[in-house]
Amino acid sequence: MNARDRVLAAFAHTEPDRVPIDIGTMDTFIAREVYEGLADLLGTEPSAAKHAPHPGTFVTPDEQTLQALGADVRLVDVPAKASETPNPRDVPKEELLPDGTTQWTYPDGRVCCRVAGEWDVQLYQPAIRGDLTLAEIDRVLPRAPRPTDWADAAAARAAIARQRAAGYAVQCNRIIMPFTFTGFGILDFTRWCLELASAPDLLCDLMDRSMEHCMAGAESFYTAVGAHMDMVYGLGDDVASHTAMWMSPADYRRYIKPRHAEIIRFIKQRTQAKIIFHCCGACRPIIPDLIEIGVDALNPVQITAGGMAPERLKREFGRDIAFWGGGVSTQGVLDAAGPAAIRDEVRRNVETFAPGGGFVFTQVHNIQADVPPENIVAAFDAARELGGRS
Repeated sequence: MNARDRVLAAFAHTEPDRVPIDIGTMDTFIAREVYEGLADLLGTEPSAAKHAPHPGTFVTPDEQTLQALGADVRLVDVPAKASETPNPRDVPKEELLPDGTTQWTYPDGRVCCRVAGEWDVQLYQPAIRGDLTLAEIDRVLPRAPRPTDWADAAAARAAIARQRAAGYAVQCNRIIMPFTFTGFGILDFTRWCLELASAPDLLCDLMDRSMEHCMAGAESFYTAVGAHMDMVYGLGDDVASHTAMWMSPADYRRYIKPRHAEIIRFIKQRTQAKIIFHCCGACRPIIPDLIEIGVDALNPVQITAGGMAPERLKREFGRDIAFWGGGVSTQGVLDAAGPAAIRDEVRRNVETFAPGGGFVFTQVHNIQADVPPENIVAAFDAARELGGRS
């Protein structure tokens, strides 16, 4: 059984020869300094670090690292054609402020900043700061966006073919996030929640516009690789915090689920790739809804969040959705425990999630800058050793 067979067996809810392993394809990236330490520990060249100029920047592991950790999945990016020019609406004005902060001001009014010495870019001002009106929605997201043929299909298909020939499962990313997209950039999250209560029709129009723009951008992507990739990280929304949903499950079903279902239909019309849904936090109340609309896998499976205990997830949903993540927690284990405790956590989670298939091992979300490199090795060594059939 090669790596691709292993991953596809897991999606088919049958047990492969061992639990498939992922690192570096979605919310499984590594902070630059940890990656460099990991490369030193593994005796590899940290080639991906050259693309990460800021401390704490997340990087996709290089091929040597993926092989050393036993990864079964390869991420293939879909590049833009060399002749493609960016939409002026997406091009910000970049400024370096006197205190060293880098500031980006977008044509729609968004202002994002990265503080000097930090890696993370944060929203400073949303695009809509006054009343939410139809005119403001027209300004930031005009109606009827036109798809553009931006994707370099030949380059993407050649990259996929190389990974397929090597026996790996191939994933491509084109995530559509109608709630998170509108909440981060157009409105802030607090404002989004207030508008859901006070002006739901306008907010729904705003989400529909964001979907239209995202789908217009995704058309070229799916034309290029829809018939070639195995998985697509295609849909997501952070609709939950660590303890509970951002909104009631009833509001999710009324306002968000129909839009998620529309995105799933859009994707399934263009590919047979398995669809991975992203949601951090305590999203257990809506997992039946995700199954109903056709989601194939949930990521990152935040097992320390409210209601997300592995035993409960597997018991309630393990026959109907795959868990892509949840192998080891990055909160209090991968970052703070020793190798023995990490091995114990991996054993418990593999023994819970792996029976009957439907599990791809990776840690919960990104590997932050406080994670010791030796803990990463301990986790993935344990996954390879303990994830085989007994």
